[in-house]
Parts: sequence; C-alpha cells; structure tokens
Amino acid sequence: MQYSSLNNTAMALRTPGKAAAGTVDVVTGKAKVEYFFDPTLVLESDSNDSALTPARTPSKRKATADENDDSALFTSKHLFMPCSIVKEIEVDEDEKVEGEVPVLVKTSDGQLHKIRDKSGLTQLVAPDDYAGIPDVLHLPNVTEASLLHALRVRYNRDEIYTSAGPILMSVNPYKSITLPGGEDIYSDARMLLYRNSTKGMAGLETPSKNGAANDKALPCHLFQVADRALNSLLSSVMTTEIEPHMEEEDAMIMMEKDHDQKRKNHVVRNQSVIISGESGAGKTEATKKIMQYLARVTKVKGTADNNKNKELGEAKKGAMASLEDRVLSSNPLLESFGNARTLKNDNSSRFGKFIKISFNTKTGGIVGATISNYLLEKTRITTQIEGERNYHIFYQLFSAADEATLQKFGLENGIANFRYLGNRATLKSRRDVSGFAETMACLSQIGLSDSEKDDVLGIIAAVLHIGNIDFELDKGDDEDHSGAGEKAKITASSEANLKRACALLGLEEASVSEAMLTKLLSVGGKTIHKPQDVAQACDKRDALAKLVYSSLFTWMVSKVNSTLASHDAVIAEPGFSPPPVKYNPDPTGFIGVLDIYGFENFDTNGFEQLLINYANEKLQRHFNRHLFEVEQNLYSSEGVDWTYISFNDNKPCLELIEGGGGNVGILSTLDDCGGMGTAAERDVNFLAQIHQKFGGSKGASNGNSSVAHGKKKKKKKSTSSSQKEDEAHQNFIMPKFRQDREFIVIHYAGEVRYTVTGFVEKNVETLSNELKDLGASSTKTFTVGMFATTTPPSPSHDTTGTPARRSTIRGVSVASQFRTSLQMLVMDLECTQPHYVRCIKPNTMKAPNAFESGEVLRQLRYAGMMETIRIRREGYALREEHESFYKRFHLLLSSAEAKKGDGISHLVKVLSKRLNLTDAEWQIGHTKIFLKRELASKLEFLAHLRVHIAARIVGRFGRRVAQHRASKLLTSWGRFRVFVLRKNRKIAAINKISSTFRMHKERKAYRSVLACTIRLQCLGRKVVARERVRKLRDPYWDKTFKELDVLYKEMLSQLDKAACAKDFKAAADLEKKIAPLKEALELKRPLTRSVLERRISEVQTLLDDAVARKAFQECAPLQDKLEGLVKQRVDLPTIEELREAVRLAEEEVANAAVRRDFTGAATAQAALDKANERLEDAMVSEGDDAKEEDSTPCKFQSRADLEEAITEVSKRINYAIEKKEFNKATEYQTELDELEKLRPTLPSIDELEARLKEVTSMMNEAIKNKNFKDADALHKDVDDLEKKLEEERSKMALEENEPSSQESVPTFTNQTGDTIIFDNRHKLVEEINRYKALLQSALDAKKFKDASRHQQSLDKLEALKSMLPTAEELGEQLTKKKAEMNNAIQNKDFENAEKLNEEVETLERKLEEERKHAPVPKQKVSSAPVVIKAPIKAAFKDRTNSIDIAKAAAKAAKSAAPLRKMRPVSKLRPKAPLTARSNNTVLAVTQMLA
Repeated sequence: MQYSSLNNTAMALRTPGKAAAGTVDVVTGKAKVEYFFDPTLVLESDSNDSALTPARTPSKRKATADENDDSALFTSKHLFMPCSIVKEIEVDEDEKVEGEVPVLVKTSDGQLHKIRDKSGLTQLVAPDDYAGIPDVLHLPNVTEASLLHALRVRYNRDEIYTSAGPILMSVNPYKSITLPGGEDIYSDARMLLYRNSTKGMAGLETPSKNGAANDKALPCHLFQVADRALNSLLSSVMTTEIEPHMEEEDAMIMMEKDHDQKRKNHVVRNQSVIISGESGAGKTEATKKIMQYLARVTKVKGTADNNKNKELGEAKKGAMASLEDRVLSSNPLLESFGNARTLKNDNSSRFGKFIKISFNTKTGGIVGATISNYLLEKTRITTQIEGERNYHIFYQLFSAADEATLQKFGLENGIANFRYLGNRATLKSRRDVSGFAETMACLSQIGLSDSEKDDVLGIIAAVLHIGNIDFELDKGDDEDHSGAGEKAKITASSEANLKRACALLGLEEASVSEAMLTKLLSVGGKTIHKPQDVAQACDKRDALAKLVYSSLFTWMVSKVNSTLASHDAVIAEPGFSPPPVKYNPDPTGFIGVLDIYGFENFDTNGFEQLLINYANEKLQRHFNRHLFEVEQNLYSSEGVDWTYISFNDNKPCLELIEGGGGNVGILSTLDDCGGMGTAAERDVNFLAQIHQKFGGSKGASNGNSSVAHGKKKKKKKSTSSSQKEDEAHQNFIMPKFRQDREFIVIHYAGEVRYTVTGFVEKNVETLSNELKDLGASSTKTFTVGMFATTTPPSPSHDTTGTPARRSTIRGVSVASQFRTSLQMLVMDLECTQPHYVRCIKPNTMKAPNAFESGEVLRQLRYAGMMETIRIRREGYALREEHESFYKRFHLLLSSAEAKKGDGISHLVKVLSKRLNLTDAEWQIGHTKIFLKRELASKLEFLAHLRVHIAARIVGRFGRRVAQHRASKLLTSWGRFRVFVLRKNRKIAAINKISSTFRMHKERKAYRSVLACTIRLQCLGRKVVARERVRKLRDPYWDKTFKELDVLYKEMLSQLDKAACAKDFKAAADLEKKIAPLKEALELKRPLTRSVLERRISEVQTLLDDAVARKAFQECAPLQDKLEGLVKQRVDLPTIEELREAVRLAEEEVANAAVRRDFTGAATAQAALDKANERLEDAMVSEGDDAKEEDSTPCKFQSRADLEEAITEVSKRINYAIEKKEFNKATEYQTELDELEKLRPTLPSIDELEARLKEVTSMMNEAIKNKNFKDADALHKDVDDLEKKLEEERSKMALEENEPSSQESVPTFTNQTGDTIIFDNRHKLVEEINRYKALLQSALDAKKFKDASRHQQSLDKLEALKSMLPTAEELGEQLTKKKAEMNNAIQNKDFENAEKLNEEVETLERKLEEERKHAPVPKQKVSSAPVVIKAPIKAAFKDRTNSIDIAKAAAKAAKSAAPLRKMRPVSKLRPKAPLTARSNNTVLAVTQMLA
C-alpha cells in the first residue's frame, strides 16, 4: 500500500473548491467576478446608500475616523452584499488619491455606488462564499464580510442556526419555521432524529474520515448542542483509564491538575449550556427548546428513577405529573410571573435563572432539577414606560378568567382601572388566553391544589388593589401634629381597594393602614409613631406591593424546586450555598441551562439596566477566559509554539463596575452613598463621586457644583491617589452640557448612558420593619408561608427589651447581593464544561425576514466571534495523550521504520516526512499532542486503510489454507459422488414413473375441481346480481330494525335542523326520504306484546266500525285476524314477564353454582342469556331508551376459534359415547349442531380471499366504466375484507405459533415401521423390558449393529416415561387439582372451577386406566385381532370460556327447539371399530383408517 496515495486521498477530502461556479455576464460575455461591498470605501459624493437607525447610542464626543467607519458599516443596508464592478470612473482632483483606482459597482439588488479604490474590495473566490455553509470554520477565507454574508444567506433560507466549531450562532427569525414537508423543526420526530444520529458517541465532535463531525450529517440545531452536552455528561464516567478518541473539550478542564485522577475515579463531569445575546435575540425560546429536548430524549431511559420520583410526589401532594413534565412546566410558569413585554422583546426575561437538570449517568434519566433566580425587576411592578407592559400574569388573568373569578377577586372593572397596569385599556390577546391556561396547567403539574391556585391568583389581585390605594393630606388633625409636618391619610374612594387587598392577603386593615401612614422610631427606649406625608406613604405603598409580588415569585421558585428535587437530594438553603452531598450508588450529574437577561440599552437606563449589563459583562468575561485566555494558557503550559491572538477583553469594564485593579468600582461607590438626606441628594452625591473617581479631574471640572463639591472633599488624599483620579477610566465617559444626572459606561456591546435617578434608593431598598412584619400576622396560612420564604423570622422583643423594633436607617445593598450571587453563578460555571449558544437579533423592529447587516455585524464584533473563529481555525482543536496516540497510530509505521526508533517523537517525525507535514499542523506538548482538525481526519482515514489492508492479507492466507484442504476433500468427494449418481439414476427412473401416474391422476381431479369452481362462480355472481337488484328495489332490505331505527332518528334530527335553519328545500328532500324509511321500519319492527296489543286494538276498531256500518262481509276476515292475534299473546310475554324470567334465570344460575352443578350452571346461564336477549329485543322494538346492555360478549372472534370449539364438543361426544352416557352425548350433539350453524357467519380464510378477489374485480370493472361512485363503495368493502383477512391470518399464525397445551399421546415406531400407542405406564414398561431382552441377546450373540439399534429404541422408550406418570404421581396431581377446584368454588370463580373440574375428571379417568392395567404375571402373546384406534388428543385448549360455550350451545338449542326434534341417541353411537391382524402391513392398516 502506498502511503502517498493515502495522503492524496485524505487531502482531497478536505481541499475546498478553488473558484466559484462560473457565471457569465450576459452583456460582455466575460466571466463575472463578484466582491463584498464595503460601505467605508464609498465616495462622499455618492449618496445612494440610505442609512438605517444607528445601532449604538450616540455619544457627545467627537467621532474618530474609526468610529466614522463603524457608523458607515452599522448604518448601511448594503453591508458586505455581493457586488460587481461596472467600470472605472474619474473623480475630482480633490478626492483623487495616488495609487487608488475609483470604480462604479453594482450590488446584487441593482444599486450603483462609487467606490474609492477597487483594491480594497474582497473577492468571492470559492463556492462556499455563495452557498452559506453550516460551519463557518470551513470557509476558505474567514473575514467579517464572508461571515456576515454566510449568516445572511442562511437566514434568507430560514436556516437560523450556524456553527462556528463547537459554538452555535442562532439568529432570531421572529416567526415559526417548518421544513419543506411541513414538519416543525422542533417536533418530537426531529428530537429523536438528532438523538439517534449521535447515540453511542462520546459526546464530543470526533472527526470522521471526511473531516466533518459525525453529527454534521444533520443541519445545525439547538438539539445538537443539547445532545452534545448530554453525551458528554453520560460519557464522563469513563470505564478505561485512557480514552480511545481525541478530545475537543474545554481547556479549563484540560488544565486541571487532578484531571487524569478524575478520569480514573470516574468522576462525573457536569455540563452547562450558556445562552447569551442581547435582549430580543431569542435566549428564552432557546432555553425552552433545550429543556424540551432533554426531557423528551431521556423520558424512556429514566423509567425506574421517574417511577420513584412519581411515587414520592404522589405520597406528598396526591396526583402529580411526571418529573419530565414538571421540569418543562417550570419554564412557562416562571415566564408568566417573571417575563414582560419591553420595547425590544415581547417576552423579555426580567429575571435571570440557572436551571440545573440532574441526570442519573447510569440510566440516563432525569432525577431532579433546581432553579436559581437572580434579580427580579421589582420596579416594573409599579411603573412601566409607554409601550411596555407589566408581568404577563396580570394580563393573562384579565384575558382568560371568567366573570365569576374576576368578581371573586374584585377585578371586574378591567385593566384600565388599575394604576399598576398603566390605566391603559388593552384588548384581550389570544397569547394571554393560551398562556393563562398553560399557567394553570403548570400549577397543577407542580402539585398545587385548587385552593392554592386560588390563593396565588388572590395575591396577584391584591397587588393590583394595593396600587389603587390613594393618599391625601389630612387637614383635620393639624393641632395634634402641628410640629410633625404634613400627615397623609387614605382617601375615602380607595378604602374599598384597601379592604379588598387586606381580605385577599388575610391582613387587618388597621395594621396595613398604620404601616403605610406611620413610621416607628425607637428613641431612648420609647416608641414614636412618626406620620408620613403623601409622597412617603406612596413610596411605602409601592414598597408593600413589591414585597408582596417578589415574595410570591420567590415562593413560586421554592415550590418548583421542592417538586423537582430528586428523591435522594437535599435542597440547598438560600444564599447559594451548595447542598450537603448525599451518597448515591449511581453517579449523578447535572446540565445547567443559563437563561439570563440580555444586554439592554434604552433611551432611559436605570439601576436595573446597570446590573443586567454587569451580568452580561461577567458572562462575556467567562466566555473570553474559556475561548481565549485558558486555551492559549494551555498551549503555553504544554510548550506549544503559538502566536498569541488578541481579542476584545472586557476586564477593564468589569473592574470599573465591580472594582479591582486598584479601583473601588461603581457598585462599591453606590453602597457607600446610602447615608442621610433625600433620595435626590444621595443620587447627586453618588454621581459626583463616580465622576471624581473615574472621570478624571478635567471631566470633574466641567460638571456642576455638586461634582465640584465632591472634588473638594477628595483633596485630602495622597498625591499618588490624586494623580490616579486625574486619569479618566477608559470605559467611563462623563456627559457634557451639564447633564448632572447621567454617566456613560463603554460595555463590550457598546456605550450605555445611565440616569442615576433612584439608584441609591433602589440599591438600599429601604423597606421598613412594619411592612416586613405584616406577613407573619396574616390569618391565611398560604400568605404566612409566602412571606416566610423572603422574610426570616425575628423575635418581637430585642435584647434591650424594646417592645417593637425600630426601622433600620440603612437597608441591605441589592448590588452586593447581586454581585455575590453572580460570583456564585460564575463559580458554578467554572466547574462545568461549557457549551455556548450565541443568540443574534437580526433587526430592531422585531420583524420577520428582515436582516439588518449592520446590527448583526455589531453583535458579532462585540461577541468576539471573529477572534473565536480565528483561534478555532489557527489553534489545535484536537488533542490526545502521548500513550493513547501512539497506541492508535503506530500501525502506520512499517516494520523497518518501527525498528529505527520508538516513542511519540519518532512517530511524528516519520509521519511528517511521509505526509509532507509542517509543525504548523501538529505539535508535541509535554503530555499531549496537538493536531489540526484536517490532519486528525487524515490520520484516522490512513489508520482505517492500514487495518483494512492487514485484514485482506490475513484473509488471503486463510484462503490458501482452505484451498489446500478443499483439494483433498474434493478427491474423496468425487469418488463418493460417482456412486451416488448411479444410485440416483435408478431412483430418478422410479420417481419419474410414479410422478407421471400421479400427474395424470391429479390432472383429472383438477379438471373436475375447475369445472365445479366455474359453476360455483356463476352461482356466486348470480347471488350478487340478485342482491344488487334487491338493493335497487328496496334500499333498506339488508338493514336490521336497529339500524333502521338509528337511521330514522338521525334523519328526523336533520329534518328538525333544516326546519330551524329555514332550509325548506333540504327539509322537503328529507321528508321524501323519511316516508319509505318509515314504511321499511314498520315492516321490520319485531312483534312484541305491546305491538301485538296495538294491532289487536286497531283490528278491534275496524271490526266495530264494520259492525256499526253493517258491513258484515268485512266482519268475518277481521274476526279471524283478531282471533289469530289474540292467540299470539301466549308466545309474546310483556316486558314485566320478561324481566321476571331474567330474574328467575339469575336465581337458577346462582343455585346451580352453590350446588357445584357446573353443567346445570352452564345451561342456566344460557337460559339467562336468552332471556336477556328477548328482553332487549322487546325493549328496542317498543322504543325504550333505558334498555339494559347485553353483557354477553361475542363468543367467537374468528373462524379458528369456532373450529376449535367444534372440535372440543366432538371430543366430548366421543367420550360420552365411550362411557355410554347417552344423555350427555345428546346434549353435546345439540351443542355441536348449533355451533356448526355459526360457520356461515364466520367465513374462513379461503372464503375471505375469494370474496376479496371478487370485490376487487368488481371495483376494477367499475373504475374501467368510470363509475366512480360504485368504485368508492367497493373500495371501502375491499379495505374491510383485507382487514378481516389480515386479522384471520394473524390469529391462525398465533394459533400455529402458540405452544400447544394438549397432551401428546406417547407413540413409538419400532424397527419394522409399526406404530405403537401407549395408553398406560404398564404397557410402556413391558415394551422397555422386551427391548432390554433383545439388547442382551444381541450382545450375547455379538451382533453389535443390532445391539446399537436396540439401544437407540430403548433410549426413545425411556424418554417416554415422563409422558406416562405412575399411579402415585397421578394421585398427587388429582389431590392438588381438587384442592384448587374447592378454592375456586369458595372464591365464586365458577369459570375456573369448571376448567379444574374437567381436569379432575381427566385425571380420575387416567388413574382408573392406570390401576386397571396394574402389573400382572406375564402371559403369552395372543394372535387375536388387534384393534387399532387413531390417537386421540388429550386436552383441547379452549380459547373461549367453557361456560360461555355452554351458554351459546344452550341458547342455540332453545332457539332451534320449536323447529326440529332432538336427534335420537342411536344416531350418535359410533361405528364398529376397525380390526386388523398382527400380520397386516402398515400400508394395509393405513388404507383401513383412511
């Protein structure tokens, strides 16, 4: 094998095309060359390119040249679109630059532009530049232009997912996307498709021989990321010390010191899916789809664990959904309470959540989940800007709740009457209606009862009523509070809202009113009630509403966590501390899905936006560390020669916000500004301090007086610190024009202008103790538990003995809490292997099919995607340990090369020389070898070919050995074959003669059968034609009375509807159809007592009328008819008489069961069924809708069951005749006759096939004649016949495949060909003794061949002993069966008792036979004639209930009793047995039996 050819093959697999598909200009006829349009090269005189809305917040600074270029890029709608050069142009001298060639270009949409220099354009050089490939790492030339164009092309094709190696980029389509076949891209079938495509993989992208990952056969999708995380989690518990594949995993995990030790100890490697992007980019939707995928693909795996969790949940809360359903229910539930509509996103997450889904790595099933929430936006509860909404749950309640529910909670006035909903009337939305139904379903799935759900809705309504509480100045109590300032009071119009809110929360009105209108201060051991003014009271009212709603949200998260917790897990305490580790024999791990608010930049940005953007900076820093810093540090630690790649590091911005690098940080400064003074004064003080610290002295001097004042206070610092403050922070900008309430921070995603109004107040969250203590005083248990989740219990007296606690001056810092929780989140992410999903917002209008190139490019730049792609392309994506790599690829060395050296260095040296490789394609580290993706694919392919060649060599050697052995075998075989051929010629001649005779015989029989068949077909067609004619004459002839009755009622109903709809034409048509239907109904109405009486009354009326008219000629026939009808009264009992007959039959069945008379019980049951049937027919005929349902099931489902029952009854007849029990034989014969009558109702397979063939030919004839109406009806008949035929065949196959429960009769064929039937153990023992004597005689005579045949026969006879038990064994079986029968009778299981009784009778019969043939002295063999009987099968497996067969037989016997007489017993006696002599041949005996 030539290794160079292998190298060329592998290289061909990964070499891209050199040029695009040739396109020709239709005007010039030349090859058309296209470039990426660059707006920065457009001449200033050209104004064709219209600008869009700038993507970045405009700054007051003077724009630099780079910023001007960025502005041109971000605002151009033709950004990097394909364009072609039209011609070179001339420009003015002042615009002309030496060396530049101005040209006129035309973009793909037909726009013309003047370009400064054509050399600055980037050419589209490969087909991949046009196609938009799924993985941008495989682009021949990765630039911003090619990357953006690839995303644009795929977005226009509705391919919203694009890979950049392991990173998935998702562009929000703002619409639902379906595949060409109409299937949704998130359907269950697609989930299983992606799961099955990678099942069994290690979870990492192991390269295949074509250079692509194994899971790249399917389009890029979120499911690939989720599946990769799941596979990585399940495969992390390694079973070998060395992994058999190359790794492409997180460099952070690779650099851990105890990494190898963890592999050996099988420690689970937790995973995380980090979904990032700006607000409106689709992060929340991506989170839902990933959770749906994980729940769907693991639902079958974790059956055992899910059953345990389900049992635990049912024990706690009653009926509860499965664990997977509860995990999925948590997401829409928290969306309803934590998501809202903003200007950029209709479903924006106003809180962050990190969902840990725990898996059992042994079974692969979900065993639990926990949710951590971060920073719920409380300000939205009380205020929203124009165009935004409050949380979804408020609008869902108004849109979907019924009037009774709204009145129950006092919400019947609508949305416009509530302050917290903006007093804006909105229309009901279908999304809100469906969202409310889904929310209620989710509450049920997590185990909430109906009363708890009402409590939740009551809390929501209470928040709205609190917002409608108004305050006014109290002027009537000025004398008592003359020195206390203004005092507020609740207006009279809003007291109803206060009362309703207190009722819903279970609080006292006085307590709530006092908490909002006063403030408790403790001075010198005395408590002072300080009244609040109107503004302060409004603040406390809003604080109470925020407290109530945030407590409900926290309780909801806690409730979800308690229902999702594993049965052996311990829920962590608040504060983000890890839960205690509990031993679990099955290793468990988790996949964390992070869905946190995206980067936000509004016209007015407040405290919440600062924290949200701070969280995004933290996640971007985590992304940079794992993709850039840690990856490149790994190269350095391994000693790999590597050129450092620069990237957009956001570390300075993080230090500006949270501190570090010698700076205090904005958040720390904000914590220090919570002193005395009004909220406005504290905000101004905070702004002055951050201007002083981060804006520099020059910027501070340009500020207002407050800033200058702050600067004077800092002059006491050291000189070094003053010099440091003089330097402005690179990410901090002070606005000009004296805008003293704003500052600008340069984030990784752009500049954001923050307004400090309310910063300090929101950070301190001054919530008085009076409001905090209200929850504990509630009369509702639900409210108390809800407040307990956020407010820790505190004693009513402090250590000083003060009766009431005074309000704290300074609250807990929200920024500190958020920073701590965010740090804990980052610590959790650092311990996992991350998988990144970058969500991209295609436009700012939330419109589908709109791709704003500038907006997308801005997000790609700030996300660092170009640097990410570069490090993935230029870096070494695959790495493997030295020992593992050498074991897998040393086979590529020849024997001579292997002797020259050993080790990884020698292997790399030889392969590099052979494949013409450089150090840029792979390098050897201290412990690992690093490879490019393409080289790894090539080596895998070469190793595969090497193994294939070795296998062919081994196979060639094996074939040589086989040929040598075969040559010897063929020689001996040829000699034997000559002998066999001669013998076969004789046999063939004999067979030819016999076959010719049989052929003539069968041909004669076939012709006879063919003639009969043709005659039968003629008769069959005659019957079909007759039925068709009858159908044409009377369309209702084949329908029963019940069917006609149902049809009559349906047509009457249709007539009523037509009359109500005033459709008189349809009503007239229906009346025409009803008339003949009614006549047919009356003709087929069964004759019952009530119908008979009605007819007697009619005839009597006619008779009386004839007498009155003296028409005596008419009286005679009427009198005869009347007398005939009166005589029929005896045969037609009334409904009451029939019911009495049913009752008597039921009593007879019960009495027979008590007497253990099972035969009598079967007969009584048949009588009961007959009585029920007559009662039902009578009630149907009389139109009684309250008829009883027929409890008698269908006796036979197929022809096979019927034939089986007929065979069983025939056996009973033979047995009864043998025992001379002719009474039973007569009953059984009647039963057999009735069963045989059922054969026409259950056609056989042959009959069904004949019928199917006939109907199919009729259908084809109808189609040929274009009679499509009849063809459609015949097609339905064909479908029904095919279905019946398939069912019959399946049942026959099931009967053939089922192991027969019948006892086979022991038979033995001796050496002369005679068959011996053993009906008892004694006869078998005699035959065994006879063969033993023959064996001994043969041994004595040294006839060993005869002895061998005797020994084989003896072994067969010995094997038959198990089929003929001894008398003792039969006695034991009889005792056991009798005990089971008595037990069944005590349990009133008469069906089983009947079966056991039959088995007892069989055992008694066998025992009697065995005792009859007890051992006696040997006698001489008599030459008397031997009676030969055909073997009778022992027990018949009754598929139907034996009592049911008796019921059917008795019912049929009663119905046929008036029509015929019983057959005499003499006709049931068997014929004389066939006799044969001992010297008769087997052929003679067979002919006698035939």
